[in-house]
Amino acid sequence: MSYRIAFVFDDTLDVLDGVQQHIVTLGKELARRGHDVHYLVGQTEHSPVPNTHVMSRNVMVSANGNRMRIPLPAGRRLIARTLAEGDFDILHVQAPYSPFMAGRVLKAASPNTGVVATYHIAVSDPLSAIGGLALGAINAHTHRRIDEVIAVSDVAARYAALTAHTNARVIANPVDVAMMRDRAAAVNVGALDGDIIAPHIVFLGRFVKRKGADILLDAIEYGERHRLFPAGTHVTMAGKGPLLEECRRRAAGFDTPVTFTGFIEESAKPALLRSADVAVFPATGGESFGIVLLEAIASGAKVTLAGDNPGYHSTLLGDTDALFPVRGRETARILAQRIARAIDDAAWAKQVHRREELLLERYDVRTIADQVEQVYAQAIAKRRAGRAV
Repeated sequence: MSYRIAFVFDDTLDVLDGVQQHIVTLGKELARRGHDVHYLVGQTEHSPVPNTHVMSRNVMVSANGNRMRIPLPAGRRLIARTLAEGDFDILHVQAPYSPFMAGRVLKAASPNTGVVATYHIAVSDPLSAIGGLALGAINAHTHRRIDEVIAVSDVAARYAALTAHTNARVIANPVDVAMMRDRAAAVNVGALDGDIIAPHIVFLGRFVKRKGADILLDAIEYGERHRLFPAGTHVTMAGKGPLLEECRRRAAGFDTPVTFTGFIEESAKPALLRSADVAVFPATGGESFGIVLLEAIASGAKVTLAGDNPGYHSTLLGDTDALFPVRGRETARILAQRIARAIDDAAWAKQVHRREELLLERYDVRTIADQVEQVYAQAIAKRRAGRAV
């Protein structure tokens, strides 16, 4: 059975951060299966997907360690007209959500429409927990309209329980494994490194404190001081953010070459990650999941190492070889030694890589879409049962 589905998301689709990647990847797979997929979103000018309906303007705020956009109040007439024209079977709301846009969509939803919410967030500090509780209280009346609740990880499920007092079924973030592999294979990896056949360490992420770029630089500095890395080892750090220039200045004093690429397009990510002998993601917290870890694995990074925060720990199923501590005086030493082992110990690296590859079927978009379709059917069944009463 095919459905008319609307993803409801307060933010923009102009950038593909974690939640955007989630709904775009999942939506493309659902459309491939014959569903009619739409996106009701905040201010968006260059959407990567068809059937995008812009419902509000957005403003920038700081929250949960990131800069993010929140919607200004969406017009009720626009919402009513969009819902009437769409005649959706399912509204799939990304949570936590704003009362100014997604909350208004929920208020206006037809009683015949099944509503599903997916929680994506993890608490990063006490202030974000307080903010989440306040938002949960504000949205309590519209949250009752939701028929089924999903969380992308146990961490996100705990956030949903804390702030919305709801139990969530865990269905992970999706990764299009086939697409990542195809894009990675389409580029000559040697060309990325100037045909240097030497160990390559890759970091990909925003240059903000919680993403841990400074932790990787600490490890590189330690490795240089103790001569842990073989000759020719080089580092690529991709991304942008407020700490970029500080990291660039610090790395200029290293003997190990460190290249800062700035922002990298989604289409170029797989080839960069495939070129990595070691892909390193030292995030300290605030992660509900670890989609970038799976992108690195799917792209063909030889070993993927991750900071042992709750979201990454959950995604890697607690693999102690792939996880490293992100707090404490020994962090730089442990990470430097783990990177050196990934480069020098081929048998160990191959074992870690095999375990990481086994994760991909669990998180592949086709597996995830099967599970989400089941939840949609349950939500619609609840609506029909309610009409029959």
